[in-house]
Amino acid sequence: MTKASPKNIPDSETEHDIADVVDAADKRKGIQSVEVSGVIIAALCDFKFPVPLKDLADAVSMPAAKVHRYLASLVRIGLAWQDDQTGLYGLGPMALRMGVSAIERNDVVMRAGRLLRNLAIELRSSGHLAIWGERGPVLIRTEHGGPPIISTMGLGTVMPLLRSATGQAFLASMPRSAIEHVISAEQDILHWDDATVERLIADTKHRGAAVIEGDIVPGLSAISAPVYNLDGAVACCVTLMNPNANYFQPGQPAFDVFTRAIADFTQSWGGTPRAESDQA
Repeated sequence: MTKASPKNIPDSETEHDIADVVDAADKRKGIQSVEVSGVIIAALCDFKFPVPLKDLADAVSMPAAKVHRYLASLVRIGLAWQDDQTGLYGLGPMALRMGVSAIERNDVVMRAGRLLRNLAIELRSSGHLAIWGERGPVLIRTEHGGPPIISTMGLGTVMPLLRSATGQAFLASMPRSAIEHVISAEQDILHWDDATVERLIADTKHRGAAVIEGDIVPGLSAISAPVYNLDGAVACCVTLMNPNANYFQPGQPAFDVFTRAIADFTQSWGGTPRAESDQA
């Protein structure tokens, strides 16, 4: 993990070199404390799993006792979380809420959320929005418009790139260089060669949407497609799931409704995918 930069932040009991942390016009200790907390939260974001206090302190180059004091306050307000059994630290529920709120304020994602809700109701299905994260597609919103689907997928879940409809929609619409690290990791697990991945990409593009039958949840039919920012980059992917087999297969009414709605949304929003030459 890359070490979070402490930016020469002094101990909370001293004031030396404070100009490295805050503007010289505002040297109040309270502001300094916020800066220190931000460095610790940033380090928790960089770790991909709950971490011991010692590892976190090493990452921010601060004494463990000092980091522990800050963590106590961060846990109390929900920005950090500590496992009662292991004592390990991670991001808390307030951090998740802040992240989701920031994402929802992206206008295209907010509009895509309304599109997801309308499609879920019209097609009596469940669904979710996902954005691209460092490790793959991350779920940021869910909707339920039909029979309940038993699943472990919730907000913050990272979906498989090669075996989920959401992942395949990203796979077929993002520059290969931006997602190569995730592709390679999953290829090693699935023992897929490059030709298999290329066929999957070509099939998804030809179909106009990613369609999966029971790969993640047995008996579940799923469909997913991207929506784009004005600059042509993928903003998020819209995914629907239905417990009826083959519900979203090409030629079925639900497939046509979904793909037409995505196309209409893209046209009304003005976001169009980048040309492959631009992506490269």
